[in-house]
Amino acid sequence: MVGHRTPITPGEWKRKAVHAATGLFALTFRWLDWKAAAAVAAAALLFNLFVMPRVGRELYRDSSRTRDPGIVAYAVMVLALVLLLRDHYLPVAAAVWAMMAFGDPAAAIAGELLDGARLPWNPTKRWIGLVANWAVGASASVAVFRFVSARPLELVAVVLLLVGSAVYAFLESVRAGIDDNLVAAVPTALVLIQLGRWPEAPLTPFHAGSGGRLAAALAVNVAAALVTGGARLVSRSGAIAGAVAGFLVLVYGGWAAYALLWLFFAAATAATRWGYAAKRDAGVAQTNRGRRGVAQVAANCLVPVAFLVVGAPAAAFAGALAAALADTLATEVGTLFGVSPRSPLSFERVAPGTPGAVSRAGTAASFAGACAIALAAWLFGWAPRGIVLAILAGGFFGAMSESVLADLGRRFGFRPDHEFANAFNTFAGGLIALEIALSLDKGAIYWPVAAG
Repeated sequence: MVGHRTPITPGEWKRKAVHAATGLFALTFRWLDWKAAAAVAAAALLFNLFVMPRVGRELYRDSSRTRDPGIVAYAVMVLALVLLLRDHYLPVAAAVWAMMAFGDPAAAIAGELLDGARLPWNPTKRWIGLVANWAVGASASVAVFRFVSARPLELVAVVLLLVGSAVYAFLESVRAGIDDNLVAAVPTALVLIQLGRWPEAPLTPFHAGSGGRLAAALAVNVAAALVTGGARLVSRSGAIAGAVAGFLVLVYGGWAAYALLWLFFAAATAATRWGYAAKRDAGVAQTNRGRRGVAQVAANCLVPVAFLVVGAPAAAFAGALAAALADTLATEVGTLFGVSPRSPLSFERVAPGTPGAVSRAGTAASFAGACAIALAAWLFGWAPRGIVLAILAGGFFGAMSESVLADLGRRFGFRPDHEFANAFNTFAGGLIALEIALSLDKGAIYWPVAAG
């Protein structure tokens, strides 16, 4: 579909120019340690919070607001990158900052000035904007990384930054319902760190002699798509997307991971169809008679699959799936049996249907779903018994993180997109499970980007 080109106002041009120009401060990381860099980022955040409202309102998209969410979020994410990555990976923080500073405005300018096909997963954005984000962000990140690291570029570093820029551009293109500055930076940085430790991870299933195994995985998932689609358990798009997800899970994770995926699918489908008529009459049932489509598959499976592809430890995949099932059961059971819903932040009673509200029945179902995946991960041989509780915690608190996000949105005037919120809880669940598992193994709090 081709849309109408939107003129960019002088104020928006100025905003984008300032957005890009501030990215040049990433070059100072060549001479700063992480503490000094964090101090500079914190000062920028304070400036955006308290000085910008007095001197820079011409940069606001809505001048009636006291603070501009995008301007504040930009500084928040720069500070988060520095605090997360610290000294050893400060050049990576600078590179991701460059993606934010230059890729984001390039995407907006290209998308607004040029006609072209819109993205199927987000019709408000265009393919030309996605490509511009990747091309400009990748070029800037490579240049900034080379300058800040103060050493010759290796080919593997360039390839990883190209991949990281693609991840960043995709995440920025997702319809999230929150400021896009908050969506892409940290996941991109974590992908870069993980692939930097094991750059061969995405290629491990595709070695010499693997053709038979890949063909078997493809055949199994084509058959699964035909069966689930034919039985009308999923839509046609859901069957195709599920086959892709199942193929990737099987080739990267093996049969144990694949069994966990099927456990999630079976339990989630049963919960969705349980009491469907009552949910439909109440106006809270999933659309299309509960048959999941490509959007639902992507929301629940994209993050777990990504954990497998980048070679993350087993707890991450299981924790992400546990969060997906915990959230689904909380929604479906809470809708049927939940009474006296409450805010997850203040615990005050709220009206039924309030975004983020939780109930006793839904919370109990969420815990049961996380337990099911955690125990199955051990019984299926995917994870050792010692990290069952880590997976359980990741699943439960990952699902709860979605409720907290929705409750924050209700309080501060934003509404997270449903599919984005589902993906967010799987990301949170995987990271929580991984952090607990690695901390238990280390016997101390694990910092994910420690040197070496």
